[in-house]
Amino acid sequence: MGRTGTAAAGVALAVALAAGGWVWVARDGAGQAEAQAGSGLTQEALVAGKQARLAALTSTLETAAPEAKPAILQEMALLRADLADPAAAFANAQAMRGRIEALSDLYRGTPAEAQIATALAALAAGDSAAAEAAMAEVRIMAEGEAARAARVAFAAGEMAASRGAMVEAARAFIRAAALDPTYGNLLAAERQARLAGDLATAQAYAMPLLSAAVRQFGQGSAPHGEALSDVGQTLLAAGRTADAEKLLREAVAVSRGPNGARDAEYAKRLNNLGAVLRSAGRVAEAEALYREAVEVDRQVLGETRPDVALRLANLAELLVATGRPAEAEPLLRRAAGISLGLLGDAHPDTAARLGALAAFLEAQGATDAAGQAWLDALAVSRRAYGPAHPEYIPRLAQFADRLRATGKGPEAEALYREVIEGLAAGQGRTSADYGRALNNLGQYLVAEGRKDEAVPLYQEALGVLTAALGAGDAQVKTVQANLAAAGG
Repeated sequence: MGRTGTAAAGVALAVALAAGGWVWVARDGAGQAEAQAGSGLTQEALVAGKQARLAALTSTLETAAPEAKPAILQEMALLRADLADPAAAFANAQAMRGRIEALSDLYRGTPAEAQIATALAALAAGDSAAAEAAMAEVRIMAEGEAARAARVAFAAGEMAASRGAMVEAARAFIRAAALDPTYGNLLAAERQARLAGDLATAQAYAMPLLSAAVRQFGQGSAPHGEALSDVGQTLLAAGRTADAEKLLREAVAVSRGPNGARDAEYAKRLNNLGAVLRSAGRVAEAEALYREAVEVDRQVLGETRPDVALRLANLAELLVATGRPAEAEPLLRRAAGISLGLLGDAHPDTAARLGALAAFLEAQGATDAAGQAWLDALAVSRRAYGPAHPEYIPRLAQFADRLRATGKGPEAEALYREVIEGLAAGQGRTSADYGRALNNLGQYLVAEGRKDEAVPLYQEALGVLTAALGAGDAQVKTVQANLAAAGG
């Protein structure tokens, strides 16, 4: 099924100061609020700050505690994404800075003013974590006043989301919605709860969000369409396909508008509705929507944008599933090419696109081409994740299996051995994963006719897995059978 969500770091809400108070208005990237005049923030300064922050994180990664490394790596990945698209990063930073500068007016002459200044300086330096910490101090000072506290909690949520801390961001947005249940706060709480995997909480905010959209902006308004789309995605994730379809159809109708306008938001909602229909087995209807979404994105965004790559990949996946690989292959190649050209050869999305192409070629029996594609995906994955990332070793193990299956034996063997050494260093030589890795290499060696080399690996794997899982475990029995077959 194609992806239907948007990245949490892409959530951006603009603040408008109305006569009766603060109003939080949902915006997309093109319509975000501009920073207040005279802020001094420039795109060049932001890029320099993010580069410095990335360099600082890179230098500390090696000596960081193991439990701290995933968060550091997540922030590094987001910094790289911002540096790959500095214009969008600058627009987001302008909007965030404008909101925080507005808060400084509210707290002028109070102890919170200094913390807000610290947060602004940290943002200018590209350090969202430090800015978030400063705003957390402001939130504590502001708890006595619900509306102010909600705005501060929202800012803290944005900062947590910008560094990939999904759960912390969800908690902050939920706090903002509880303190001040406006449309913007409710939208952020519902969306971030879904992205953090808390579907029960996301569904709890569904009806309040839809009601707030209509109450504040009117039936059929752009915010109402956005709310319909977001809640539809939540219901789809929760398995409520029929309910999701109803809301997403309404969202598509709202986004098209009375004059038949078709924009990037319309394409996104077509894609999401297509995902719902495909999950319900209605592939012909889903295909039509996917194709229209691709065409709209091409017309509105051009040929080389991440959204276009995503739509192409979703359509290709459907074509493969319905037995039309010849139509799917050029789409997969275009999607991989877009990601490589736009995001570069050290980005997780590029690795995923190349991996999808490799898997397709392997499934079609194009062994030589698949093997080379897997090697290309491996090279990008190494750069995108790096040895310190918790997914690095498991990914290498998967690549080893695929290279072995596509005739790249020497490369597969080298990876199997790298996985064993990586697990020995990271988990120790008594972990079950280490035992499984020994068994995998043993199986490869047996297939290559090198049983004498496989036997000691099976023997070590048997000892490790017996100690870790117990003598009666099915995996232990499998290794025993492998060892016996190898003559050990």
